[in-house]
Order: sequence, then C-alpha cells, then structure tokens
Amino acid sequence: MLHSIKNEYISVMVNELGAELNSIIYAGNEYLWQGDANWWTGRAPVLFPIVGMLKDGSYIHDGKVFSLNNHGFARRSIFTVIDKTDSTITFSLCDNKETQNVYPFEFELIIKYTLTERSIYTGYKVTNKSIGDMFFSIGGHPAFRCPLDQDEKFKEYEILLNKKETAGNHIISESGFVLDDTAQFFNNTNQIPLNYELFNRFETVVFSNLKSTKATLRSYKTGAGAEMDFTGFPYFAIWTKPGAPFVCLEPWCGVDDSPKSSGVLREKTGIIKLSSKSNYTCGFSITPIARGA
Repeated sequence: MLHSIKNEYISVMVNELGAELNSIIYAGNEYLWQGDANWWTGRAPVLFPIVGMLKDGSYIHDGKVFSLNNHGFARRSIFTVIDKTDSTITFSLCDNKETQNVYPFEFELIIKYTLTERSIYTGYKVTNKSIGDMFFSIGGHPAFRCPLDQDEKFKEYEILLNKKETAGNHIISESGFVLDDTAQFFNNTNQIPLNYELFNRFETVVFSNLKSTKATLRSYKTGAGAEMDFTGFPYFAIWTKPGAPFVCLEPWCGVDDSPKSSGVLREKTGIIKLSSKSNYTCGFSITPIARGA
C-alpha cells in the first residue's frame, strides 16, 4: 500500500513494502527513478541488517551459520505505519519468525520520513530488544532520474561534493566484493563527471571517511538535480547500470564483505555493535533542485 505526504513545496509517496520511497515530486517534476525491469526495479530500498553482499551469502554468529540475501531483508518486508501527519510518516518493522531464521536478534527498525520545505529527511532508528549485543549495518539506496529531461544525456550531469577531496575509491573485485584497497580518484577536487565508462570500470564507486557531508547531482545545462546530505555516514556510494537513465546516491553505515572476511558477523567491516535495550539513529536528507535554481 502506498502512502502520500506533502507540503506546499513537495509531494512524496512511500510504500509499506520496504518502507521505500516511491516518488518525489517537486515543481511538477518527478525526481525519483520509477523502476523498470529492463534496468532495475528498485527505487530507494532500505538496506538492513546488512549493506551489500556477504561472502558465500552467509555469516556466522555464536557458532551458527545464517544465510542472508544481499542488502538484507528490510526491502522485502511489510512495514507497519505507526504515525502519520500531512508532512510526516513513520514505519516500524519488528523481528518475527521469518527474520529470526536469517537474523537471530530481537529488534525494531523505525523509519520516519519528514518534509521540511522542499527537503525530505529519512530517519532511521534501530532498537536492540535482545538480551545481548546486536550487530547490524544500515543504509539508503535512492535512485534519481538522470537525465531528468528526455532531450538531455547522462554525460551532461555531474556529482559535486561540498568539500575538495584527496581520496581513493574502494576497488571492487571481479566477484563484486568491496576491497580494502583503493584506486586514486580525487586529487584535491570535488567533481565527478558522470559517464557510463566510470561504472564499466568500477561497477559501484565506494568511498569511505570523506570530509564531505553533501553530494549534489546536477545537470550542466539546467542546474536541475538533487542534493543529498549524508552527514554521519562513514561510507558513500554511487551506482548505476551502464546505459540506464538513473544514478543512485547511497549513504551507508556498513559495507560489503571482502574476499578476506572471516564470515563472523561481529568481525564484519563497518558493522555496528548495539548493546542490549539501546538505540542507534542516523539519517539523510534529499533536496530536489529545479531548473535554474
């Protein structure tokens, strides 16, 4: 079931399936990728309780082996609406028999969408209801239409960070795992010109511990696009499929396994350890940008 929230500037649709953003309309235009089986059916999935892939598709916790699909189960789960106003909506997902089979923790994941003028804030709150420590990752995967207009081309867009960086992107192995090793990417610059060759080379562009806290997708021609504030997220990724008319800006608290991963959940790179009865919160904002803004 889809739910709508709006204010005088922006209108948003969210699906109970995955508590996933389905639409962001501003100034009469749709900014969110609308899904297409020819390319990718997702729109803005929530990644929980892992981000990316597990080595061998499984992990070990307390000596037991559990299988878990890429990016976890939240994106395939039905959430419950627990609060709604004109400009906010809050969803909840709690552990159940199905989640316990693949993730042996008692938890609640709350996702709240809040509109403030022309921005939408996605807030995550994870509560550990287990007796012992809980281990998880969480992240966003929103896809933006790129190009926004039919007469534009993908290569006429760029991504600008809000600070100049001298940093490398993590190398992706042939099997799709994120390596600790990095390739030189930024050299005291903040600009990423978009072209499909970039994603032929790297598949996913993954950065860690950037100085920047914002990324702006924009058209060279019109200035239209979207800004993301990912303050507090240790990883930031960019992804598309070569030829596809969208690009994802992804704030992550966690990352894929590497080929050297032990498989033990508590030892996983980027994993968050949450003590019993404690909460973990994070979030990011999206601000669409109109032509000439």
